[in-house]
This record gives sequence, C-alpha cells and structure tokens, in this order.
Amino acid sequence: MKSADLNATVQKMESTVEKLETKLLAKEDIEAINKLQNAYSYYLEHWQEDELLGLFSHSDDAAVEINNSGLFTGWEEIKNLYRFEDHYPEYPGLKSAPGEYLHIMMSMAGVIHLGPDSKTAKGRWYGFFLGAQRKSGVLRAMIACGIWENQFVKEDGIWKIFKIFWNDIISSPLEEGWVKTPALLNPKHRDAHAPGPNTQFLMYPSGYIFPYHYKNPVTGK
Repeated sequence: MKSADLNATVQKMESTVEKLETKLLAKEDIEAINKLQNAYSYYLEHWQEDELLGLFSHSDDAAVEINNSGLFTGWEEIKNLYRFEDHYPEYPGLKSAPGEYLHIMMSMAGVIHLGPDSKTAKGRWYGFFLGAQRKSGVLRAMIACGIWENQFVKEDGIWKIFKIFWNDIISSPLEEGWVKTPALLNPKHRDAHAPGPNTQFLMYPSGYIFPYHYKNPVTGK
C-alpha cells in the first residue's frame, strides 16, 4: 500500500473512531439523564428530602413549577418546596411518609435532546401515577397522569436537574375516574410565587397540549 493510501486509510479510521466516541458519549449522557429522572420519582415517593435535593443544580436559575400551584426559583426556594413536613396539609409536621401514603410515579415515553455542547439537555416524559392520599380527611386511592418538560445541566462532569415543569393531565380519585372527576390537586404551596409568565397549565378535558421542547424529528417543523 502506498504511503498516501495508508495515510488516507488511517485518517478515515480516526474519523470513524471519533464519530463512534461522540455517539457513545451521547448515549452515556442520555442514560445518565434517564437515571436522574427515575431517581427523582423514587425519592419523591418516600419523602427522602436529602436524596432528592442532591439531584438538583444549586444554580440561582434552577426552577421547579408544578401545575399552576406556584413557581420556585433558586436553590433556597427549591429546598422550601421539598420540605415535606409542610408539603401536605393532611399530614402536618410529618418528616417521613406515613404508611398509608402511596406515591408511585413512573416516567414513560421519554424523549431527550442534548444541547450542542452536551452540557445541557431537555427531556419530555409522561408521568403515570398510582397513589393513596388523604383528601379532606378521607384516605383516597388516586390515579393521575401528566407530562414533564424538564431541563438538565452537566456540572463538573455530573448531570443534575436544572428545571422541572410538570403539567397534570388528570388527577382523579380511582373510584370516580378522570371523566367524572378529572382534577383533584394539592393546594398551592404557601411559599410559592405566581407561575411563570410563559407557562400555562390546563388539564383534561381542555385539549391543552403542553409545549414540546423539540421540533418534529422527521420534518424539522
């Protein structure tokens, strides 16, 4: 093989290896983000404040917005939101979830996109919920479904939650169902700000489509 041909072959192989490395790193990033999203649900279920807060960026721009119940921005406000002894009026002062409380939240149908520098990412998931909570003094079996549009940031090589936006589609007593009682939400958190100006949260049967963070993967529109 001539020297020029050998050089061309080596360059082609190096280019192929570089592309494969880029794809592998992207897959690893997406897997890390999926783990982060799923870990959030597990810690939320059991009121594990320290573990849950450990998933978040401490950035002043970090934010959590859940339905129209309020907006929390920055590390200190996010810590307030996940102070579970104040989170549920039906369980005042409790620092751990009572045995009757159930909050199984499954992340489904995830669509994740990495930013151009692979330091930021956005993801959309359905959240499917089965639970048991006290509402107006009565323990009720609950069923719910909603959509997350979340943002993530890579800090010092570790992916963290940057922003959470959640929109309930239904939140219903199981025995009544979402057609009869489509919305039974938790009250607004006492420390919450007004919802962000660019967000809107509506539930079934409004037909509202929670905005996508991405364009159509085929048409690009």
